[in-house]
Amino acid sequence: EWRLHRQKIKEAFPNGWNPTHKLSREAMDGLRSLHTFDNETFSCAVLAEKFRVSPEAVRRILRSKWTPSREQ
Repeated sequence: EWRLHRQKIKEAFPNGWNPTHKLSREAMDGLRSLHTFDNETFSCAVLAEKFRVSPEAVRRILRSKWTPSREQ
């Protein structure tokens, strides 16, 4: 299943992932906290609509565990 999804993403973005609308770190943290609070109500589709980004961007943000270092 994930291989099929990965193949579809590669077809949709042949040059790699580069979203046109990027969220701030605070917005990403808010998105994660809403999804953690109630993932049924705040699904990827709902969060994508509220934050005006693609569902793929929301999925990548929720999956990502990266945090900036203190120097950044």
